[in-house]
Amino acid sequence: RNAADTASISPSSCNNGMVCSTWPSPQDATTFANRVLGEQQQRTCEGCTKTTSTAGVGLTPLIQESYDSKLKALQELISGNKSLTQENLSQASSSSLPVTRGVVEALRSEHDQDILAKRLASELALSDVLGKALLLQRTLFTGSKEPNIAA
Repeated sequence: RNAADTASISPSSCNNGMVCSTWPSPQDATTFANRVLGEQQQRTCEGCTKTTSTAGVGLTPLIQESYDSKLKALQELISGNKSLTQENLSQASSSSLPVTRGVVEALRSEHDQDILAKRLASELALSDVLGKALLLQRTLFTGSKEPNIAA
């Protein structure tokens, strides 16, 4: 790809790549980075604001959002409101910690299923967000060596 290409990468051309599987377009990665890390813009024009900064929120709010969505997906699977399809299971999973049919069926037979589902959702959310954060770090390190950026 050209360094200035900002188009989305189609799932067929992604070939299970980590970055394009996580963020389909450079804008999606930028949005995630700006939300977590913040942004600082430097301008060299005359008569304008030289520096503008926006603070990032960090990872905690993203972990909470992910927890809420993972818990909802898990509860729907456990209650039987959603079928155990690959798509529904992947909504409850993280990239490094998949939820399988066996996990859901085991949770259905547990007396403490509510507590266990919340604990699993917490681990899934943490895994999901930290995985994205580490991937962002790798992307930023790689990008820092790009001649069009490092100058």
